[in-house]
Amino acid sequence: MLTLKTQIILAIVLVTFASIAQAKDLSAQQAGVEYARQEVEKADAQNKLDLKEVAEAEKLLEQRRKAFELQTKQLADDRKKAELSKKRLKEANEKMNKAQTILDQAWKE
Repeated sequence: MLTLKTQIILAIVLVTFASIAQAKDLSAQQAGVEYARQEVEKADAQNKLDLKEVAEAEKLLEQRRKAFELQTKQLADDRKKAELSKKRLKEANEKMNKAQTILDQAWKE
């Protein structure tokens, strides 16, 4: 049987080891929390960067959409002008042909 003194020493040693084990567990838990906090910071920074890139892409897309609308309107206007000038050209050719015909007849007479 263990003596009382040995039992007390053994109890003190066990309590000391239990405290050390708890301290090690606590340190490991603190390290785990710190690692997790760093991961949250990295993920938050990446999320903010991604959101900024999305906002910039949306802004660029909106600018391009507006530019496309303006170019489409300009194209429609240019087509209208081309149709009008084609009509004027046809009318001018018809007038010239009439005038040429009249001139040709005048020369014949």
